[in-house]
Amino acid sequence: MIPYARVAIYSCLVNLALMGIKYFLGEISGSLALKADAIHSFADVISSGAIFLGIVISARKTKIFPEGLYKVENLVALLSSFFILFAAYEIGHEALLSPSDTPIFNVQLVTIGIILIMVVAALFSRYELKVGLEVGSPSLVADARHVKTDLLSCLVILVGIISTYMGYHLDRYVALIVAVIVAQMGVQIFLEAVKVLLDATLDYATLDGIRKILESHDEVVEIISIGGRNSGRFKFVEISLTTNLKRLNEAHVVTSEIEEEILDRYPNIDKILIHYEPEHKNVEIVATPLDVKDDESPNEKSSISQHFGDAPYFAIIDRDFSLKKVSIRSYMENPFKDVDKKKGVRVAEFLFEHAVDEVRSRVDFEGKGSGYALEAMNIAIVTTSANTLGEMIKQMGRNLNS
Repeated sequence: MIPYARVAIYSCLVNLALMGIKYFLGEISGSLALKADAIHSFADVISSGAIFLGIVISARKTKIFPEGLYKVENLVALLSSFFILFAAYEIGHEALLSPSDTPIFNVQLVTIGIILIMVVAALFSRYELKVGLEVGSPSLVADARHVKTDLLSCLVILVGIISTYMGYHLDRYVALIVAVIVAQMGVQIFLEAVKVLLDATLDYATLDGIRKILESHDEVVEIISIGGRNSGRFKFVEISLTTNLKRLNEAHVVTSEIEEEILDRYPNIDKILIHYEPEHKNVEIVATPLDVKDDESPNEKSSISQHFGDAPYFAIIDRDFSLKKVSIRSYMENPFKDVDKKKGVRVAEFLFEHAVDEVRSRVDFEGKGSGYALEAMNIAIVTTSANTLGEMIKQMGRNLNS
């Protein structure tokens, strides 16, 4: 059995005891308000039993419901609100049909009994609310608030009994006030349950707290959206953001750290889904390998190399989306062209260090270590049909302006 499911059993037993005491006090006193409140407690007994069943069922996962039946708790809270509203109706209906001058008997004994009920209701409501908030159970929280209505109704009933004993005959009016108090609580529980069942978004405090956690990470450039929903006592969160990290493994590490930090602060979150994508740039850096003779300097007439790791030079090109312009930024000599092993991988790392976003080449990278390295660093690979650097720049310009 789920540990906190026992609290629902305790609630059922407490409400059963309160119902018996109220009905007994109503019989010996003749108070309509007490008899009406006994009906309220009877609805509480049924509600608490349903909550216990809801908690037990909601913890199960099946093939049909792989995410769990968490919302059963909210469904039970919704059913609980109907019991509360029915009790309010019964109380109000009985109060309107009763005579206004009904006498009250055994006032002293009834007063002691009502005070006892109030003490029991206050202590148990506080205990159940504490457990409900700790585990995030909406049905326990709803039941705790429900039990708390006994405090309000008993206080009003006590005032009514004493007033009636003094000759003011307020018992039926007190019963109507109890009906309003009970109905108000029923409507509140109903609305909260419906919001969750209809997948209303998470509360502002949770969303704002998650946003602050994201903003505390320098790697997060922009928070595109934060959303989520409640399901029973659990929350589900979905985040979309952009990051300044180009390597997918680095972005994965950072988002995993963010997930752990969010879960530490909000343990009732069952699942977090973070969509991340590289930062969109107005200017992207493109590199292309060039074949250059020893006695020449690289220029727009230089041929695009058929090699990658062996290419003597790389042209570094700026592609400006805002100005729709393609221009040569610089030429870089390949520092690894003469090494014996893994020159392609080392060149890929070299270009990554220079914030290159794309490599344009006549080289086929399929199945090569350099291709895997570029892919791991999230550097795009584009095959070009141009023979010279100048031809490639013209092609890029046409594509940019098309």
